[in-house]
Amino acid sequence: MTKPDIFVFTGTAGSGRKTMAHRLGIEINLMHVVSCTTRLPRGKERLDLDYHYISRDEFEEMQRNGNFVQSVEIDNEKYGVRTRDLENALLSGKAVYLILNREGASVIKQLYGDRVIRLFLYVDKPTVKERLESKGTEPEVIDHILNHYTEEVGYRKLCEHIFQNLDITETRNQIKEVIRTYRPEIC
Repeated sequence: MTKPDIFVFTGTAGSGRKTMAHRLGIEINLMHVVSCTTRLPRGKERLDLDYHYISRDEFEEMQRNGNFVQSVEIDNEKYGVRTRDLENALLSGKAVYLILNREGASVIKQLYGDRVIRLFLYVDKPTVKERLESKGTEPEVIDHILNHYTEEVGYRKLCEHIFQNLDITETRNQIKEVIRTYRPEIC
């Protein structure tokens, strides 16, 4: 069996998947592969840590040139993982992590098969709303996210591991233990 080297943090908006991914990435030395997007940064998102923010024209040019291993359009914004970024990270010999929505996670799983483990994080709908409000997310964005909650949370049935993220320390320990079962040398 192939040893997984791509850990995909996916799940509902407001589930803490980005926070968890970045904390564990630092703690157990996973290499982050940053996605590109045409949307503007939200809240406290940081350039080149959360996303590579690029223009729509630049994204479409890269798409035409086949520079993305996967790309999707969601709510009129484009998201994608550059092939060279993922391949260079994998060539380093380190395990890598991606933070993707369900569409991106499915494409990466389809392309890389057993090399990919999807870690699905979620919280209940009221907690999503509370967390998004506390981050200063615009009300119309919150409403839009909550309208898609059911389809987002339904994706968990397709993922290898599911975590309800109500306590960040407990969830971190659970995810770390799961990663340890696949890659004991990195934990």
